[in-house]
Amino acid sequence: MEIVLRDRIPDAGKKPLYQVIKQGADDGILTARQAEYLDYGRQIRNGMAHGQTTHTVMPPAMAVPMVTTSFTIVTELCTAPA
Repeated sequence: MEIVLRDRIPDAGKKPLYQVIKQGADDGILTARQAEYLDYGRQIRNGMAHGQTTHTVMPPAMAVPMVTTSFTIVTELCTAPA
């Protein structure tokens, strides 16, 4: 998701992902709801990657909607005109 988003956001460069998501929403590339979902997923990922969340496995009830939403947003970004 991050690669596709960076490809669609002008001047994304090496900005932190939260800034890229915000810029995507500000530029109308993402809806406010898409940005909200992506930022929530980003926070969960960061918590796991940086040891703030001690669980090593995300329960399926939480993981499936997150993955499905990410795939949906990527599909929408890939089908939208560049």
